[in-house]
Amino acid sequence: MSFFVAIFLGLLLFVSAGLNVLLLLLSVGTLAGGIDPDGGNYDEVHVAGQIGGEHKVLQIAIRGAIAEGANPLIGASGGTVSAVHRALRYARAEDVEGLLLYIDSPGGGVTDSDRIYQMLRRFRQHNPDLPVAALYGDMAASGGYYVAVAAEHIISRRTSISGSIGVIMSAWNFAKLAKDFGVEQVAIKSERTPYKDMLSPTRALTDGERTMLTSIVDELYDQFVAVVMEGRGMDKDAVESVANGGIYTAKQSLANGLIDDIGDYQTALDWFGARLGHEVTIVEQRRRAGLADLLFGMRADSAPSVAQLLTTSTGPRFLYFWQGGR
Repeated sequence: MSFFVAIFLGLLLFVSAGLNVLLLLLSVGTLAGGIDPDGGNYDEVHVAGQIGGEHKVLQIAIRGAIAEGANPLIGASGGTVSAVHRALRYARAEDVEGLLLYIDSPGGGVTDSDRIYQMLRRFRQHNPDLPVAALYGDMAASGGYYVAVAAEHIISRRTSISGSIGVIMSAWNFAKLAKDFGVEQVAIKSERTPYKDMLSPTRALTDGERTMLTSIVDELYDQFVAVVMEGRGMDKDAVESVANGGIYTAKQSLANGLIDDIGDYQTALDWFGARLGHEVTIVEQRRRAGLADLLFGMRADSAPSVAQLLTTSTGPRFLYFWQGGR
């Protein structure tokens, strides 16, 4: 009997050691593949234009929900903001003559969208001779459009949807359902902090709470309007006339002054060529698959999902996000 117990314990020890080694390798692979942007784990991929051309424009792809997450294993941040930051560092270090923002996004977090916008604006201020354009995929809505206006020239595909200029915060409320089933949430709070359990799913929103939240949404809306005014050179009335949360086709966006052109990659190549005086090739920096990708089948350059966007905090968030674009 003791012999079999010893064998069983030995097998457990072997499995435990193997798991520890796997976790260690996964940590190293994650560090090499996602944290160090200059660690040589990224490839330059041809996107459009002449292959091997000496005049390069760097494409920065913003696909899916604009969200910044965290690595569950080691806590390292990663997501849309980190990807753009990495690409801009690459652009400063390499012989890049321009930037093309390829945007196919329904938007995302208010702060994440604004961080990307400000990074791009600062890049343009420090590199005034480098042209920056944006090209849409299926959509560039809400936060996707917020980011696009950081470019000096915006091109929409004829099939792209854009707009949804506005702010939203949504939360589920189960107060009636909880009452029907006799469920009650107990919230202990001071009389001096009556708003502490605001947006609790088990009680209705008070008028005062709704007024408070609406004032925040209005302020963030005004910021969105100001960003479009600055980026597009439009006056406030012109922006607010289209900043009603609605979405627009390419032709409607062009008529409303929200974009500059309707086209595709060739249109972008022509614009960069006219701006720089010579032909260009568009390239993109893409991460090579690391150990975690090989072991668990994860994509090396996967975009944040809507689920990631909605679950990166413990409760409702203020969003520059088109819910219909999920």
